[in-house]
Amino acid sequence: MVDLQANPLPQKAPDVHKFGGTSLQDAKRIGQVVDTIAAKVNRGDFLVVSANGRVTDYLYAIIQGDQQAWVDLNAYLVSLVDSVLEKPAPLLSQIRHDLHQLSAWTQQAATNQHDILALGELWSAQLLSAKLQEQHISNEWLDARDFLVIDDQNQLANRAIAKQQLQQLFRQSQDPEIDQGKDPGEDPGEDPGVDPVKDPFCYVITGFIARDLNGDGVTLGRNGSDYTATLMAELMQTDTVYLWTDVDGIYSADPNLIKQAVRVKQLTLCEAQALSELGSNVFHEKTIAPMLPQSRVRASHRPVRLEINTCNPKSNGTQVTCSNSATSVKASEGRVKTLAHKSRLVHLSVAPISELKARQLQASLTAAQIASYANHLDKTRGALGFYVNPFDLFKTTQLIKSAKLHITQQQSDMGLISAVGQNIRQNHRIISKILNRSARFDIHSIHYPANDHTLSLLLPDMQAIDLLQDLHDTLFGLEPSIPIVVLGYGNIGQQFLQILKQHKSTIEHRVQQSLSVVAVANSRYFLFSESCLLDESIELTQPNQQGELLEKLKAYTGKPLVVIDLTASDWVAEQYLNFAERGWHIIAANKVAAADHEWASQIEQVMRKKHTRWLTNTTVGAAMPIQDALHKLIETGDQVRSVSGVFSGSLSWLFGQYDGKKPFMDWVKKAWEQAYTEPDPRDDLSGQDVYRKALILARELGFKPSQIQFEPVIPAAFLAGTKEDFWRHQEAINKHLHGLWQQASQNNKQLRYLAAVSADALRVGLVAVDADHAAAQLQPGDNIFIVESDWYADNPLIIQGPGAGREVTAAGVLNDLIELLQSA
Repeated sequence: MVDLQANPLPQKAPDVHKFGGTSLQDAKRIGQVVDTIAAKVNRGDFLVVSANGRVTDYLYAIIQGDQQAWVDLNAYLVSLVDSVLEKPAPLLSQIRHDLHQLSAWTQQAATNQHDILALGELWSAQLLSAKLQEQHISNEWLDARDFLVIDDQNQLANRAIAKQQLQQLFRQSQDPEIDQGKDPGEDPGEDPGVDPVKDPFCYVITGFIARDLNGDGVTLGRNGSDYTATLMAELMQTDTVYLWTDVDGIYSADPNLIKQAVRVKQLTLCEAQALSELGSNVFHEKTIAPMLPQSRVRASHRPVRLEINTCNPKSNGTQVTCSNSATSVKASEGRVKTLAHKSRLVHLSVAPISELKARQLQASLTAAQIASYANHLDKTRGALGFYVNPFDLFKTTQLIKSAKLHITQQQSDMGLISAVGQNIRQNHRIISKILNRSARFDIHSIHYPANDHTLSLLLPDMQAIDLLQDLHDTLFGLEPSIPIVVLGYGNIGQQFLQILKQHKSTIEHRVQQSLSVVAVANSRYFLFSESCLLDESIELTQPNQQGELLEKLKAYTGKPLVVIDLTASDWVAEQYLNFAERGWHIIAANKVAAADHEWASQIEQVMRKKHTRWLTNTTVGAAMPIQDALHKLIETGDQVRSVSGVFSGSLSWLFGQYDGKKPFMDWVKKAWEQAYTEPDPRDDLSGQDVYRKALILARELGFKPSQIQFEPVIPAAFLAGTKEDFWRHQEAINKHLHGLWQQASQNNKQLRYLAAVSADALRVGLVAVDADHAAAQLQPGDNIFIVESDWYADNPLIIQGPGAGREVTAAGVLNDLIELLQSA
């Protein structure tokens, strides 16, 4: 035997390079592989190859009796070899011989299918070896079955022998004077079974294939070539394993599904292991297993680096540092690195089953190379649940039956989405964010794997991509906001949506969320679309006369939603309790519900239980912070005694403009044209708007006034009938207001429509105020709130500003929305 101590390995161990089937599928990509080898491979390195392109698929099809697969395989191999090699004849001759043997095997019932599948790797290794020789890169191709023996659990069974054989190959490449890797005086009868050529630069080795303990050929299953590479790296105490494939590393999500996905530059060993356990398309659990510290046989404990990359020289790939040092862990601690996704899974539940039987079943699945996900044993119910790929379903059910167990539940087309990052399950903020974002999806189950680095969600496949996009936006970009519904597409609604569109990026940066308006409606039509804010114009085309939008929104029951009510509708206000019971937030400019003490109390009681919010700041002062100011006074210990002033921007504008010279109704018409009033000006002149505001303030201050005095701006007789009747009364209305104005003017006073709220009384009506009264100094359209409290007794607190116009109210609603999104 070779004395390893007398002939120690060089200090620099060989690297292992694995080339995937897609990187070897045609002449162009094989040319890139050769360039990569010339640039990256050092003397003595090992090159592990997969079968070219779809060769393994063709071989599987031939095993199933597909005659067309014969034609396709032959045509592909001939074309590939002809295009790659300058002298293809020798290899084509060998391939024809192998195909003849393959034909004979398919006629024999006892043929080992693994030997058939091994042909793909054998052809690939021979082709790359021949190409390298033509490029004057000396090499030797090797059949991995000559030195890798695997037990029934896919574990390396001949570790010491395999290690010795590979070390001899490496020595031969480093020192060509060593004949056959033997020392002088060594017993010539002891032959490790490898006959290397003299002075090979590198070795091309078949991946995916090995032998079992009986000496029969076996395949290593999905990602088997990667497993071959990491097994060899373990044996050779390699510093770096390169996985050259068709992707330039691990991404934050599958870039074919998520356009915004970005390459992850580095993963820790724990993160890589967590990904491998989820059936990653880049590396499998078997791939990582040999890199784990408990699996290593090296004397030293140097970290192994695993690099995933393409043969594109411009790419830097993803590096996996197989070390769990405190420094590497701290750098990645508590943040999601990537979102793994698997689709079309089948959920199986097996019951009754004991814990021992469950372990035995899972071991048999592993031995059969069947990947199972989100395994969960409910000891109380005696039920085992797990998910498998559809192509493994038949083998899985057969194993379950052979174990005398029964499938009690089966559900197809399930999606698995997993967040992976070092110790993310210890970061409660991350976990809370993931669970909150998934709340509006039909989550089948939430799985917490044994490690602290993964959180998995299982849901119907048809929703999985939407959740994947949502989570990616949340974790790697701007978190999607709670979906928003806008009810009311009149002056204020249109202005509000225009502000959102114009300032979308600024608002999103402020709330650190991407805005998402999912529906817009008026009393007749609605639009239900997640692109409401993206479309140049919003067209409401779906009928809404019978509350059809609310029927659509039932899908959000129990899920986060913000309903913004910009109507003055009693019917919409009547739906608030329904909204609250469904767990939705409400932002209201509509005063109807907030002004009804009993109704508002019921709504608030439900919302407290649901932990949702009802923001009504624009019901009283539009964008003015009157309610917020009152709340802060009370919270800091002040006692508010009364609030009075001009609570209506439209009436402030009317009486600020009216000077007795121009008819009052001319000003009403102008205010209506400029959208200072409601679509029906009678809603303003009735005083109901101000009366409701006064009731809202009284309720929020805890006042229960026993004296209520309320008078409209003009006599009720002028407000009755139709809108046309109202305009026909304009002469009489002008005469009525002119008389009041003259009387006030003679006493050096001005007309103002005032409200006053205290613990004992609530008064709303048209009043003649002195010229030095605060309300007499208002700019037309301004509101004024005069707050008297214990702290502001002698010198009242005055809050004054614009109280009318679509821009002001829309801005106030936006303030409420921003507050809600920042706190939700």
